[in-house]
Amino acid sequence: MQDFAMKVSDQIRGVYEQRPYPFGDERALKPRPPRLPLEWINGIGRANGRKAPPERILIAGCGDGTEAFTMSRQFPRSEIVAVDFSPNSIAIAKKLQGGARRWQRIRFLTADLAKPQLAEAVGGEFDLVSCHGVFSYIPAYRVVLGNFARCLKPDGVLYLGVNGASHVSEKLRRSLPAFGFEMTELDDGRRLRDVLKLCDAALDLDGAPRMAEQSPAYLASDVFGALILNLPLAEWARRCREAGLYLRATRSSVRALRRIADKGLQSVLIPRSRAEVCEFLELLAPTPFHGLLFSKRPEMNPPWEEHDKLLEWKAALTGLYAITLPKPGPVRDRLRSFKVKSTSLNTRIEFRMPDWEIEILRRADRAQSLRTVLEGIPLAVPAKDLREQLYLLYQLGVINLLPRGTKAAE
Repeated sequence: MQDFAMKVSDQIRGVYEQRPYPFGDERALKPRPPRLPLEWINGIGRANGRKAPPERILIAGCGDGTEAFTMSRQFPRSEIVAVDFSPNSIAIAKKLQGGARRWQRIRFLTADLAKPQLAEAVGGEFDLVSCHGVFSYIPAYRVVLGNFARCLKPDGVLYLGVNGASHVSEKLRRSLPAFGFEMTELDDGRRLRDVLKLCDAALDLDGAPRMAEQSPAYLASDVFGALILNLPLAEWARRCREAGLYLRATRSSVRALRRIADKGLQSVLIPRSRAEVCEFLELLAPTPFHGLLFSKRPEMNPPWEEHDKLLEWKAALTGLYAITLPKPGPVRDRLRSFKVKSTSLNTRIEFRMPDWEIEILRRADRAQSLRTVLEGIPLAVPAKDLREQLYLLYQLGVINLLPRGTKAAE
């Protein structure tokens, strides 16, 4: 098994040595939208909702440096260590980095993510480990996940961008051999591009990138690679749990949750945790690509079915949404409308809430228990309504709920 993993790893390294990803030239320096919004990382990924930007960031599988340069723009004060097992890719990244002062907080390093000494090579622990579009192509995943766990600070966050079970390469790798193509070696040319056009037309995936228009570097790794793992969310989560890494959130779950909330059906999901809801929604509508957050601490799922215990928990706004609450006034038995907006999730939600729920949001400062907050509201709040509305806000990521005794975030 170890010999097989080494052989596959060498084959994959050879692909990137020949075709550094994603560009291999000056395009890696061009400004790009941040992939990882700080509000999402901190509000949902960190157990304690820490607000500060990550001090140290590890980019696991940096290719030509594109992600490192983008991260450095997003977090200019952060120390970034960017590693890749392709010496040619690292050489290109260092050349692009040059002597430019703005990039000097980036350290590019040739390193294999599957080597046991990775933590020592990169210099200790990190607030954020980002591995985007890499982990689906790693045979020794157990070793790599163990390394990621060792590289994380206790309150650190791991971001994994990995292929889902419905990734387009899953279909192409079953279909292209019918036209005589070997799926472990790219034979780029007119005939392949014509066949890919045919596949694009047959699949007709709205909004999906057209495979016939992809670069040779993309096709060589993401379609014709020696190994491509296209797995359902539950399997990725299971593999990470074995390494002591626990799913916190997915980028794709909010849209489905909004539709559930519009129908008033969120109570059917109680008492599932955020991670369990994400896995359930993924069973209904598999996504081609997962954007996942993991932490070393299991999620603290509130005691949804034990009212007295739930009242001892404290509410805290996550910071994931911009919220403009109605003006303070007498708390009455009425519904009021307001909107929340999340740039990170590219979503806007309009709520109609009772006054008592708005007051909970207004006082969601992680300092007071729900019991204390409710004691200051001159209305009787039914336990069932409280549970269902809090659960909705929690699942959408508007609030976190913290057990009594949790220290304030930094």
